[in-house]
Amino acid sequence: MEEWKEHFDSTKIPKYRVELHIHLDGSVRPETIWEISQRKGIHLASSSADYCSSLVTKQPSNLANFLAPIATYLPVIAGDEEAIERIAFEFCEDAAREHILYAETRYSPHLLSAEGFPPEKVVECINRGLKNGCERFGVDIRSILCSIRGKPGWSKEVVELCQKYRDERVIAMDIAGDTNAVTNTSEEDVEAFQSAYRLGIHRTVHAGEDGPADQVRFALEHLFAERIGHGYHVVDDDALYRRCLDMDVHFEACPHSSLLTGSVTDRTAKHPIVRFAEDRANFSINRDDSTLIQKTLDDDYELLRSFGLNDLHFARANFNAARSAFLPDDEKQTLIDKLMNVYGVPTL
Repeated sequence: MEEWKEHFDSTKIPKYRVELHIHLDGSVRPETIWEISQRKGIHLASSSADYCSSLVTKQPSNLANFLAPIATYLPVIAGDEEAIERIAFEFCEDAAREHILYAETRYSPHLLSAEGFPPEKVVECINRGLKNGCERFGVDIRSILCSIRGKPGWSKEVVELCQKYRDERVIAMDIAGDTNAVTNTSEEDVEAFQSAYRLGIHRTVHAGEDGPADQVRFALEHLFAERIGHGYHVVDDDALYRRCLDMDVHFEACPHSSLLTGSVTDRTAKHPIVRFAEDRANFSINRDDSTLIQKTLDDDYELLRSFGLNDLHFARANFNAARSAFLPDDEKQTLIDKLMNVYGVPTL
């Protein structure tokens, strides 16, 4: 992409983006959670402001602590048709405010289900919310269905749901939770991902976030992962990292999240995302869980700028995201064309 440096208009960089790793169930407006809890008579805190503040991860910790607040509010939303559709609709509005051209949001249908309200109904509610939101706010949002490690039967059902709703904005599957892929990804999970591969269902995998690089190897070799969620610790294994560079594996990087989850702890060392940028790795810039971080994409870009990245790195990251999106080829090319037009780039 060096050949179009001279055509590059950096003033447009903050305006139009592609985001591939953001959890819908981790990106609910705190005010929405509060309003729903009030409607249901569920006590969360003494005030809306107090509750919003309690959700924010302020200091680096570990992944379990980082995710803990989600367990306090998912029961407020789970099994509630109106609430589930609402959070999907509001996600689209928030994406428009972030100047997002295209995003893939992921969620666990099982975590939002309840007795008498199966995962299938969750998907239908979110599909409606996304459809209505996209039409209303002029954005393009697709969804990825997440399984959770250690939950028997969930991965198989996720594959079935991806297959059933693949023509309704559901475009891929993921597996999240404990990222110790070798010991905690069951044979059942492996079989589900291999089934997804045979069915032509796209696959991304949380791996190498707060655990060793070998998780990334496992995801590529056993789960047939096309993209890696986070993957920071892949740089700890030089041979594997070089292999990923050669294979053009896409890393869904989340700057603020990487620090707050304790996934990257050594502030004196070069951040893995900086390595990705310097080595021209295929990576994108994403928010992960905006409810918990309460940062904008502008904030994530500015954090990376403080690490030494610049506008050209950001442009590459957005083109990386576009060409690594789980879209049909014709729609992917349309998205790339939009970015080329936005950035004033004649060719790639």
